[in-house]
Amino acid sequence: MMARRRNHAARILFVIPMTPSTFQRVDDLDAFFGEPARRYVVKRSFAYWQAERRAFGIVIWGRPDENDVDEICAAHEVGADPLFRGHTSLVDLRSLESVDLLAFARLLAYLKKRRDAWSPMVTQQVVLHRGTIAHATVAGMFQFFAPTHPVAFLGDAVEAYAAVGASDVGTEIESLPARASVAEIARRSGMSLRSLQRGLQAAGTSLRAERQEHLVREAERLLEQTELDLDAIAAQVGASSAPHLVTLVRQHRGTTPGALRDARRSSLAER
Repeated sequence: MMARRRNHAARILFVIPMTPSTFQRVDDLDAFFGEPARRYVVKRSFAYWQAERRAFGIVIWGRPDENDVDEICAAHEVGADPLFRGHTSLVDLRSLESVDLLAFARLLAYLKKRRDAWSPMVTQQVVLHRGTIAHATVAGMFQFFAPTHPVAFLGDAVEAYAAVGASDVGTEIESLPARASVAEIARRSGMSLRSLQRGLQAAGTSLRAERQEHLVREAERLLEQTELDLDAIAAQVGASSAPHLVTLVRQHRGTTPGALRDARRSSLAER
């Protein structure tokens, strides 16, 4: 039973925040529309949130397909409502892994078609990214549909939330996909969230520890199989920075990323 619980935990990629959320999760896009509020909706590859009238945002992850893009477009329609005229917008691409070209073409067609409906409602838009090829591809589409509102491209989350006037809720918004992800894993495991946490505790581990272990394992794989530098590896595995990754590797492996890579190279040279 403990091994099974640890297998469930090994798939957890996020940490559950300890503070309660002031954002309400709704089950579908229909429930997302309505009077201004703090609410969010989570789909297969994105989470869309709103902070009253002032700010909207989308967090995109994985590799959205055409069906995902249809839902993303439907969610964006809320921004065309005159009720929200003057809002800001944050597009978070940091967890986007790759771009489906057909899905990308569909998204671009929608943005060009509906630009004049929602672009005048936006006072400032920020695209938050890590600088990967996939992120550059999505960011480049802004030149093609030519929005009438200003768009900034930033790599720092604190700066991005400040730019859209959402600094006060930035930390909480960052946790929304985490809450949804862990809750979904608990549901699929046939357990309540509290039962999952108790099971992990009984197995001598925690959600935080399992996430860190997963992150370190992924970093080890990239250190062994690629020539990526630490900044790139940290971005790919979800560490906040290269120094943070170094700290985690020291804690979990008792060595440094550089030492792990050197050991791997020595092993290969001896073969």
